[in-house]
Amino acid sequence: MKRAALYICYYNLAEPLVQTQVIAYLRELAKRTVDMHLLTFERERHSAEQRDSIRRELAKDGIHWHSLRYHQRPSLIATLYDIAVGTLTSLRICRKYGIELVHARSHVPAAMALMLKQMTGCRFLFDLRGLLAEEYVDAGNWKQGDLKFRLTKRMERAFFKRADAMVMLTHRIKDELVSQEKELHNRADDIQVIPCCVDVERFRAEPNARTQYRLARGWADRFVLTYVGKLGTWYLPNEMAQFFGVARQLEPRFFFQVLTQDDPSLVEQPLKAAGVSPNDYDIRYARPEELPTILAASDSGISFIRSTYSKRASSPTKLGEYLAAGLPLITNAGIGDCDHMLRDHRLGVVVHDYSDVEYERGVRELCALLSVSGTSERCREFAEQGLSLSGVGGPSYAAVYERLLGAPSLSPVSHAAEPA
Repeated sequence: MKRAALYICYYNLAEPLVQTQVIAYLRELAKRTVDMHLLTFERERHSAEQRDSIRRELAKDGIHWHSLRYHQRPSLIATLYDIAVGTLTSLRICRKYGIELVHARSHVPAAMALMLKQMTGCRFLFDLRGLLAEEYVDAGNWKQGDLKFRLTKRMERAFFKRADAMVMLTHRIKDELVSQEKELHNRADDIQVIPCCVDVERFRAEPNARTQYRLARGWADRFVLTYVGKLGTWYLPNEMAQFFGVARQLEPRFFFQVLTQDDPSLVEQPLKAAGVSPNDYDIRYARPEELPTILAASDSGISFIRSTYSKRASSPTKLGEYLAAGLPLITNAGIGDCDHMLRDHRLGVVVHDYSDVEYERGVRELCALLSVSGTSERCREFAEQGLSLSGVGGPSYAAVYERLLGAPSLSPVSHAAEPA
């Protein structure tokens, strides 16, 4: 017998993160006899035809989509309004479809889930995607101790106390919060660590794809270092450009491929300042279907992220994508469990400061990794065993759902298309 759950996400359905993480996980859960409902908050307006089309597509995977309008300004009032409307809408969904579990992605949905638990007695799963208050402080948007910060931390402690189970992205933040937050002192067993996982099979390239793409791009004798994602705020284009400048001095065969939707000048100007020739880098947007081929044709990935307190809770999706493509990577210290993961499994290099001396050490270690046979296979094997959506993420969430719902079985089932 199917059990019903509601997943609340305070993002657009079209957001890349929602497509690669939320929808992907819900597909896995829906395969395991869970009747999944998804509530999103949309920034753009959809026509009736667009909404119907989206619902039909998601229904094919056993996901029932509901949506509300996202309100942005004034920020605190708009968020409180969305919480109120979201709670009432979720209450209607819960009563209509017999929802027994509300899965809240981050803090704003958790506020809705906590009220739903009080009103309906449903189970409440708090999915802590990061330390929200600290993230806003680290980004320079809030000040520690102001009203928004204090309100968010107070609510967070209520979620820690009242949630029936919790998911966190890193062992590091679980250990710290269990030791620091009194509400969690005796709740370690209620917390499941599930890192950001990826569809490993998506990054399994055809045997000749790497060779053909490298020949087409003129990369036959290059060491291609690739970055995927946003530039600025959390991500450090200046430091990555400086690292690449040092890499080029030590090994002239290095080539920097940047794949981003952001303004190319954010990384192009730092590359010029580092003395890198335009012949040694390329900045472009890559469609999602192109990404696996480009990564398979690369030699290494890079990800420099601002190392702040809030990033102890971070599990960057791009690292899983690099490893799934067989790429060792270079990153900076202090991001989630990455230091431990790369060091213990020989998957890449961690730089501990942004100096030329440290960059030189990192480049030499990276070159040594690239020269050793089996490095690519080891990276992919780790992704399959530790960061696979179908092999790790989906089953881990299913186990949490099974514990909360008390379902007799979560064995996979198939889904036919259902009417919206």
